[in-house]
Parts: sequence; C-alpha cells; structure tokens
Amino acid sequence: MAGTAVRKSEAGSETPADTAPGRRERNKLQKRQRIVMAARELFQRQGFADTTTQQIAAAADIGTGTLFLYAKSKEDLLVMVFKDEMLATVRAIYASLPEAATPAEKLMSVFGQMADYHARDAELSRVLLRELVTPSSSERIGEISELMDAIFGGLTGIVASGMPDEGGNAALIARSAFALYYFQLISWLGGAFDRTRCMHLLRDQLAHLMSREASHD
Repeated sequence: MAGTAVRKSEAGSETPADTAPGRRERNKLQKRQRIVMAARELFQRQGFADTTTQQIAAAADIGTGTLFLYAKSKEDLLVMVFKDEMLATVRAIYASLPEAATPAEKLMSVFGQMADYHARDAELSRVLLRELVTPSSSERIGEISELMDAIFGGLTGIVASGMPDEGGNAALIARSAFALYYFQLISWLGGAFDRTRCMHLLRDQLAHLMSREASHD
C-alpha cells in the first residue's frame, strides 16, 4: 500500500514497519522470557517453597522491583511460568486424539495425558493446581482464562461429537467430566490413593457419565 513504511523480515519479505515490536516492547518480552526461564529452573530445582523472588530476580538479571512489574507474587510467577507450557500441552493432546475412539475413550485419553504432565513434578503440581483453581488476583485470573477456555472448549467438542441433538448439554457434561478428573487428580496428588486406582475410578465414572447421557437422547 502506498505511503506505508515497510521493513525486511529475516526471511526477506516486506512487512509493515508498524507490525514489528518496538524496542521497548522487545525489551519487555526479553525480560519476561528471562523471568520465566529463571523461575522455571529454580522452581524445578529447589522447589516452590524454597525459591524466593529475590533469587528469581537475580537469576533473570533484573531488580526485584522490575520483577514485580511482571508478577505481583511468587504464586503469580508460578502460573505465568507454566500456563503457556500447559496450554501448548493441552492443544497438542487434542490434536493427537484418534478419530475412531469413542467420546468416553477420548476423554480418558485427554485426562490421562494431563495426568502424565503433572506426574513430571507432583510436588510442584500440587501448588500449581491450587493456584489455577483458586486464583487470588485479577492478573492471575487473566493468565488462567485462556488455558481453561482451551480445556473446556476441547472437552465440549469431544462430548458434543457423541450427541445426536447438536450438542445438547455438551458444555455442562464436559465440565462434569473435568470435575470428575480433578477430584481423582487431587486424590492422587494428595496421597489418598495411588495413580492407578484413581485412573481406574475415573475411567468407570466417565463411562457411566457418557452412557447416562446417551440413554437420555
């Protein structure tokens, strides 16, 4: 378009200059990346309780005051660190589901793979899940909403695929399925039951939930 400034991208194509981030925005993004990398490494190596915001700021090579411009608390940092990773994991799970599987089988596959993710660091997952379910700040709610929308959107699509009446109460059933999963997840992470028993119980509960819904159609 005439009169629009352009700049060469790394690939050699021309793009409007105003679409590229300015220096200030690039600096902000770089600092956020350093914070995320530093916090992730410290949380995983030292544990959440033994990691301080001062340590994270030092590892990210920024001041503590600057750190609090990105996250108001250590709990906010935890969500910021793992939200994007969890979102990418959830999207990959939905993309890899076998088309021939029943809705109940797909739900179980989704929840099983989510449990695999949390099994990588069960101690850290206990803290993370608490912060995801009971956010205490508007900033944290904003960080979480995209993740939860992706989870519920995918579950709703799975449930709706097995319902002949254009979805019916698919969103409500999807949330019920997630509630069953979450209860078994915290039962396992909290030590009430081992993971194998929790997953067996979840499989039975999901099969019952979906069969009851099918019988009402």
